[in-house]
Amino acid sequence: MYLDLINQPMAQPGNKGIEMAYSDQTTEQANEHPTLGAEYFAARDAAEGFLAHWQQEHAEKLAVEIVKPLIDTIQERVNDAFRDYLLSDAEQNLQGTMRGMVESSVRALIGGEKWANVKYIEFPYREGQKVRETLAKLYSDKIKDRRIADLEKRSSA
Repeated sequence: MYLDLINQPMAQPGNKGIEMAYSDQTTEQANEHPTLGAEYFAARDAAEGFLAHWQQEHAEKLAVEIVKPLIDTIQERVNDAFRDYLLSDAEQNLQGTMRGMVESSVRALIGGEKWANVKYIEFPYREGQKVRETLAKLYSDKIKDRRIADLEKRSSA
């Protein structure tokens, strides 16, 4: 369609053999807007026709070539950020669980839980001997003195 509009013969001064034929719609628009003239409306129709044809032929391919890599990159970065967030959250949960396990073991040991004493203090092999030796060196007198103070407070109350 747009080629038909472009290929219409142009009226030129002194060229009386060529008759210019505009569509009825173009002629009507030219009559309504005489300062623009039929040429303006014919050119506009030709440009719109060309653009519509170009969009059908090339715009979709161009959009796929330009937009798809952009969308893929955005999707990849969003997925990376989400994965990093999940891994960070899992790491925090794991750290909290491990810290809780250690704290529970220490509370059990200090609180006199039988299993903790057997596992750490009464262990019959070398590791148990090291633990008993270290505890006796570091805390034996301090623990005894503190326990005596606690008992004296209780008996005087």
